This record gives sequence, C-alpha cells and structure tokens, in this order.
Amino acid sequence: MYSTCLYCSKDLGANEVLETLPIGRRVAFDERQGRLWVVCRACEKWNLVPFDTRLETIDHCERLFSETRVRFSTDNIGIARLKEGLELVRIGPAQRPEFAAWRYGDQFGRRRWRNALIVGGATVGAVGMFVGFRYAMPLIGGSFFGGTQLFQMFNGVYSNRRAVVRIPERAGIGGAMTPKHLKQARIVSNGRDDWSLEFPMYRGARIGLATGWSAHDVTLKGQYAVDTLGRIMPKLNASGGSQQTVQAAVERMQIRSPLDNPLSTLLKDLDKPDRLALEMAAHEDTERTALAGELKLLERQWQEAEEVAKIADQLAVEDAERGIASL
Repeated sequence: MYSTCLYCSKDLGANEVLETLPIGRRVAFDERQGRLWVVCRACEKWNLVPFDTRLETIDHCERLFSETRVRFSTDNIGIARLKEGLELVRIGPAQRPEFAAWRYGDQFGRRRWRNALIVGGATVGAVGMFVGFRYAMPLIGGSFFGGTQLFQMFNGVYSNRRAVVRIPERAGIGGAMTPKHLKQARIVSNGRDDWSLEFPMYRGARIGLATGWSAHDVTLKGQYAVDTLGRIMPKLNASGGSQQTVQAAVERMQIRSPLDNPLSTLLKDLDKPDRLALEMAAHEDTERTALAGELKLLERQWQEAEEVAKIADQLAVEDAERGIASL
C-alpha cells in the first residue's frame, strides 16, 4: 500500500490499530461492495486500497466500528473515532449510536476525586485565612471583629459575582452566570419535542468576576439552548459520580434521551443520575450536530470515490481475465 496520496502526494499518515493497513488516520470501508479507502486529510481525496489486503482489513474495521461506542451514523454512512486516534468511516446501513459507561466513567470519576480534593483544600485554606486574620489584625492596628467583617465582605463579593459559566456571544446574547444563577437555571417544556432553557446572567465577565449592575433573565431554544446546557451541567455535576451512578445515568440515556420531552424543572432539583444523563445528552446532541455536517461532506466524497472505485475494480478484473485467457 502506498503511503502518499495519489492526488496531492501528501503523506497519508499512519495508525497502529490496523495491522494489515498501518497507513492512514482516516479509513473508509464498504463491506457490501468490498471497497476500502484511505482518506487523505490534506486534500480529503479517497485513495482506493489494492485488492490484496482489503477483505481482512474490512472485517477488522467492521469489528472495531461495532465495538466503538463513540460513533454517529446517518442512513448510509457513519463515522467512529477510536481512542488511538484512528477514524473509521463506514458505508452501509446505519448502526444505532451509543454512549456507554466507559466514555463517561473515567471523566465523572476524576471529577469526583478532584472535587473532594478542592473541597478539602478550600476548607484548610479558609481555616488558615481565618486564623491569619485573627492574629494579624491586632498587629496592624485593627480589631479581630473588623478583620472578620472585612474577610466576610470580600468573600461575599467573590462568591456572589464569581463567573462559573461563560455564555459566548451569539444572536445578541452573551454573558456570565454565577453560582446563584446555576441554582435558578431551569428547563421549561413547551409541548412535545419543544423545550427551552431559562436562567439569569450578567452581561459579561472580567478577571473571573461577572460584570453588570444587575442580572437579566434569558430564554434559549434550539441548538443554542443545547450548547448552553452542555456548559451548565458540568458545573452542576462538579462532584462527578460513582461507577454505579454513572451506570444508572447511561441506562436512562439508553431508554430515552433526557432532551426528548423533558419535564419543566430546576436543573439542580434533578437527582444525580438524571443530571449526569442530561449532561451526556447535551454533549451527544452537540457532537451529532457537528458530525452531521461532516458526514454530509463525507457522503459526497464517498459517491465520487465510489465511481472511481467501480472503474478501477472493473479494470483490475478485466486485466486478470485477460491474463488467464493468455495462459
């Protein structure tokens, strides 16, 4: 197998996943037609792989695609990204996309331990600052009572104005949410397959603090609401989840996406598996939107590559037949 693109002569890259085809970082395959391509990431052209290694490699690709939980499919084309970095493009009937516990288990587990360390560190730090104020204020001419008040004032300002979620500017809406705003964020059901996200926020943020005289209420719908939900939920799920909690969330996702006809409720009032499932669903929906646009391009490229592949394979068969006839 050649290691450079037939069209632009750029290096096709390499992978350590496919023993029979260690060339390429994106491999496309069609099990029904017996086609196999290496897709050039520089010019996006599809390079047809010779016959000799096709069938074994296609079988391996099909197994990897089926076992990979992070994938997305339309009616006749799908894409999967392996953790090793290889991308598989599958031509054929769609397989149901799945998000399994392994994808989120480590993420939520690490978040759980990190939160425990942060809480422990913050407690020790607060005690240290309190003790420091107690002994330092008399030395600088202040009272312990006044120092405590000063500490509480600054702590109150920081807590009330800390920007924990940044909302990017889009459609004239942008700003920052504080911890108080997170507790007020809610999903509102507007009927079947129709919901909105409502929350208060300040106009902007600077040096980690929300800016503006007062907060204003925002209502978002559609993909912007989903994207914003994907920013909010990790903050509400800052404590992560145990393996059992993550598994419960995955099972709820498999039954029904939390974004399908959600109940009107404050996000903070959902139980932990539902909150984790909602975070998964928001990320899945955003990822699907991004991949859908990529798949449309891939489908056009595949149709062009298929025409070339038919001609190439037919010529190869005719050459083989002529060789046999000449014997």
